[in-house]
Amino acid sequence: MRYNVILDFPLTIDIKRLVNGGPLIKYDKVDYARIGVMPRYGDADSVRWFQVEPCCVFHIINTYEDGDEVILWAFRAMESIIPGPDFGLNKFEWFSSRFKNDCHTNCDESFFSRAYEWRLNMKTGEVKERFLTGKLDSMDFPMINENLTGFKNKYGFAQTVDLDASSFAGMPKYGGLAKLHFGDMKQQDYVKMEYHKFPENTFCTGATFVAKPGGTEEDDGWVITFVHDEHLNMSRAVIVDARNFTSEPVAIIALPSRVPYGFHGAFISITL
Repeated sequence: MRYNVILDFPLTIDIKRLVNGGPLIKYDKVDYARIGVMPRYGDADSVRWFQVEPCCVFHIINTYEDGDEVILWAFRAMESIIPGPDFGLNKFEWFSSRFKNDCHTNCDESFFSRAYEWRLNMKTGEVKERFLTGKLDSMDFPMINENLTGFKNKYGFAQTVDLDASSFAGMPKYGGLAKLHFGDMKQQDYVKMEYHKFPENTFCTGATFVAKPGGTEEDDGWVITFVHDEHLNMSRAVIVDARNFTSEPVAIIALPSRVPYGFHGAFISITL
């Protein structure tokens, strides 16, 4: 709770570059990547920068302090799907060759997003990096019990990518949810995971964790998400018990209109 964490990674927006005929948004993974740690009430001069391996991060899971170290967990990929392929490249071939591991002879899986840990030692300046999840699942849009923001959390949740559907569509499609058990993680082990899969051709967006009022455990609550059944062209809100994650949803609510993919969710409690 003593620091702000700043990601300075090589996905940039540059108006001057656009004026000179280049792209407005550009990702250059060979350029640089660094993480800044600033005292909570510090200024620009108080930021301490740590050089890290170049990568792309859109969403942070959580950060917390452990002795002299600031720990950062996030979902990390080697490249960015933004701004898209260079002019003249086929969007679907470009996307598939970086996502699906059996679709292309020179596939590099650079869009594959995995949970990752950076340990930044404020005393020695040392950086330790490692993957927290394996190569079976690409995931993003993390959620935690927000009461644990800035503190070490036992659990996290995320949307999981349907690799086949995503490769065919040329865009990420999330066919399920994952529960990550950080509390069971040992120093060299990947985190244990549970899955909640949606029916075929059904994909989610905007998932969020809602803590149970009066809950006594960190995962007392629900994961709520919007899903769209592409076969029936029907959208629903799905509520999953976070403690019985692999079970059937506790509620499925039909929606009067479509919620587009890519929308972010937030739960706001209203007392009537």
